[in-house]
Amino acid sequence: MKKIIICLTIFSMLNLVGCSFHKQMTHGEFNFEDNWDLQVTTKDTTYAISSNDYYYANDTLFVKVPVQLDKRTSAKQKINIPVESIEIIEAQKMDVLGTVAIFGAIAFVLYALSTMGDFSP
Repeated sequence: MKKIIICLTIFSMLNLVGCSFHKQMTHGEFNFEDNWDLQVTTKDTTYAISSNDYYYANDTLFVKVPVQLDKRTSAKQKINIPVESIEIIEAQKMDVLGTVAIFGAIAFVLYALSTMGDFSP
């Protein structure tokens, strides 16, 4: 029973880590139709944008950015970023298949190690 609890605890801690892709590119290299979390750098500002908070149309990136109204209240403001003003785009996306494969392999190894002591030929 202790082995199962230890394995589940280790596996639960490993769930905090996942596989992800990071790409740094210019606006000409990026396909805005994909679903990525973005960090867009312009001459003036850097915006951290969630995958659900932007869309692309007519060479313009339409973005909802959080704005702090007072100490307790925040809202999302819509801004337009022309693609020509974007210097660098850093894109991040989670790799679900890679994460599942790594955790599956670790779980299999932990399970195999936990049952090895119980095996008696």
